[in-house]
Amino acid sequence: MARTRETVDFRRGQAQDVLPLAVGGVAGLGLLYLALWWDSEPMTAETLRWCAQSGAAGVAALLVTPRPLGARLTADHLVVVTATGSRRRVPWAEITRIEVRSGVFGTRQVSVGLVTGECLTLLAPTSFLDRRFDARLRELGAWWETHRHGD
Repeated sequence: MARTRETVDFRRGQAQDVLPLAVGGVAGLGLLYLALWWDSEPMTAETLRWCAQSGAAGVAALLVTPRPLGARLTADHLVVVTATGSRRRVPWAEITRIEVRSGVFGTRQVSVGLVTGECLTLLAPTSFLDRRFDARLRELGAWWETHRHGD
């Protein structure tokens, strides 16, 4: 969480990005190996090594790739950043509620309700591998309470 006097940034941690993909890659590789074994044409050690190296290269690329913001808190608005990197500025006065939703495997995510009826789910903060989730949620709520009336 980057912080200046005027802004607070919420980002996902590296483990939050890499771990699900690494586990999925290992599971996929295992299923592929099992399917080939069942088909009586087991994967050769060379093919298995190539698949594992490709997966490791993908995980390494995720480790060095900059992670987009999940949200930025400023005095005037909440900046919501999507997975594609596009940004949307939402003035505090247009936010009607901040709530926590339970997602995949019980992971909690922050949702922001707008006066238009639209609901935005923030990429960060999220409770998956983040012990500071509750503190970040309280901080987001405090910023909203402080700035929503234009004070």
